[in-house]
Amino acid sequence: MEDRQADFILYILGVVGLLVLLAPILDIYEWKYGIFGAVIIWIIAGGIRRYFAIPSNR
Repeated sequence: MEDRQADFILYILGVVGLLVLLAPILDIYEWKYGIFGAVIIWIIAGGIRRYFAIPSNR
């Protein structure tokens, strides 16, 4: 997989994690589920970054 494809997947997972985190504002579910879901999605994104050896921008 090319770096651009992996970056695209990471951006999509970041956006999905943000949407899951902010969904309780619309009373879709409680805050604790939003935080828990977002953390899980961001852990998966971190695993993808490590698997494809994509350096962080630090």
